[in-house]
Amino acid sequence: MTAPALADDGETLVPTKKLGALGVLMPGVAQIAPAFNLFFTTAVMASLAGPSVPLVFLISMVGMLATALSLAQFSSVYPSAGSFVTYISRSLGVRVATAVGVITILGYMITFAGIYIFAGQYIVANVFGVTSSGPGVNLLTVVVTIVYGAIVTVPVIIGLQFGVRVTVVLYVIEVVVLLTISFAVLAQGGAEGLSTAPFSWPTGTEASNIFITFGLAVVAFGGFEASAPLAEETANPRRNVPIGLVGAVLISGFLYVIGSYAVVSAFGVSRVADFAKDPNPFATATVRFLHVSSAFAVPFLVAIFLISLTSSYISANTQTARVLFAGARGRLWPRALDHTHPRFGTPWVAAIWFVAPSIVLGCIMQFADPADAGSVLPTLGIFGVVIMYLVTNVALVVQFFRLRRRGVRKNPVLWVAVPILGVLVLLIPVWGNLRLGQAGAFAIMPELSVLLILVGVAYTIVLAVTRPAVLAAAPALLEGAEAIEGDPAPPVGRA
Repeated sequence: MTAPALADDGETLVPTKKLGALGVLMPGVAQIAPAFNLFFTTAVMASLAGPSVPLVFLISMVGMLATALSLAQFSSVYPSAGSFVTYISRSLGVRVATAVGVITILGYMITFAGIYIFAGQYIVANVFGVTSSGPGVNLLTVVVTIVYGAIVTVPVIIGLQFGVRVTVVLYVIEVVVLLTISFAVLAQGGAEGLSTAPFSWPTGTEASNIFITFGLAVVAFGGFEASAPLAEETANPRRNVPIGLVGAVLISGFLYVIGSYAVVSAFGVSRVADFAKDPNPFATATVRFLHVSSAFAVPFLVAIFLISLTSSYISANTQTARVLFAGARGRLWPRALDHTHPRFGTPWVAAIWFVAPSIVLGCIMQFADPADAGSVLPTLGIFGVVIMYLVTNVALVVQFFRLRRRGVRKNPVLWVAVPILGVLVLLIPVWGNLRLGQAGAFAIMPELSVLLILVGVAYTIVLAVTRPAVLAAAPALLEGAEAIEGDPAPPVGRA
């Protein structure tokens, strides 16, 4: 990727070689990190919903597909590095877009703060074999986390093409292993024969608990939107970016359904309690159905987990750096973030400013509360991302009627019915964060979630009072040249 024009005058990222459909699809599927979620989420879901985990993933895939389609409709009209910030500004106004942008970016930072420190803890425990606790272990975890954070940031700075190639290699390894384990279990009929029970609605206590698992499953699709900020660096973005968005949900949904069905079958429907209690259910399935020793299976799956995590990090850093870049181009946040690398032409300052605060916050939590750092932070942070999904769905409905008044006709099913479905599905994880009476460290999660929203609102109010001209000019700067060329209703200043 060679150096594009700088963004000081609202320019766009223009690589000499743009991504195709596969290239723009990969960051979305990689950021979802199916191995990461299958290894650690399915057992928790099984403890709540019994063997019906595949059903939960299947329904959640349909629900998240609605949000992916909403983003796809927007990207087909306004392909921009600003992605959701651009979409929301065109529909609900730049003030709402700014508030949601701050909430989402902080959400990404908080989420990855927890995941960075979790990665550090995981490496220390599973690679270095240190399972004790104390100040020395905390310090080692912090050092490992910082080094790992630097490693996953380098591909983002070197260039989009390089980062995507690394992502492709890592993701292919991850998927091949997941499918090999899954098909080995299914080919041998699992522990008790294959059953349709995992696709049946549960009864009793599990019937009420299943709604909690939907929140976990919806969150597991987080990151599919990684394709959208790459629009200005993608060939034919009005076609390829929607393919990337929708494709990421469908491919990941397939992996979740087949992988969760296989691991439930590996234990057997009648022994789902054993599955829920197993600290490494995929390792157990690998030993039983691939006929290898646990001495091989456990470290091998540790490596696959780290591959999944690394691929996800590179994709997340890639997309978020571009959202920060585009927002800075629109002057919604500091202008220093819109600088590109003189050699590689990448938004390197934005990439570092996304990663560095995440690592700092994660390291602080390692000393304050290492046991809960990897769960509390992602739970809070993903709330900010879910708010973005929800508002984007609402924005598409509003934009449908705005365009209609200007004589531009859009499909009412895709622009009205589908986003409404997306909103209904997203209310599940919203309820999960805001519900009162949560246990332990999650007791103040409702207050923290509301505080996250208030920070975004407060930032916007201060910006509107101190720099009103910035908000007035932002819509024209956010889009970028690619979006402007085909905009059916250009904003003032770009017509």
